[in-house]
Amino acid sequence: MTDAPARLQELRAGMDAIRAHLEHDNLDALPAMVDHHDARTREFCALPDAARFQAEIRALRDLQLDTIERMRERKARLLGLIRQQRQSSRAASSYAHAGLG
Repeated sequence: MTDAPARLQELRAGMDAIRAHLEHDNLDALPAMVDHHDARTREFCALPDAARFQAEIRALRDLQLDTIERMRERKARLLGLIRQQRQSSRAASSYAHAGLG
C-alpha cells in the first residue's frame, strides 16, 4: 500500500490552489502550477494501487475539466478586452490623424 490517500489530498489541494490563482488573476503563477500538478497526477496514476481510487480520480478529473473550462472562459474574456483596446487605439489614432488629438 502506498500513501495514495495523502497524495490524492495533495492533488486536490493543488487543483484548489490553481483555481484560487485563476480567480484572483494571479496568472503568472499558473503555468508552473499546472505543470507541477500534471506531473504529480501522472505519478499518482502510475502507482500500483491507483485503480483502487477510481471514484476519487474521477472527481479530481471532473474538477480539472471544470477548471480548464474556467480558463477558457477567462481567455475569451481577455481576448475580448484586447479587441476592445485595439479598437480604442485605432479610434484614437484616427482622431490624432484628423488633427483632433
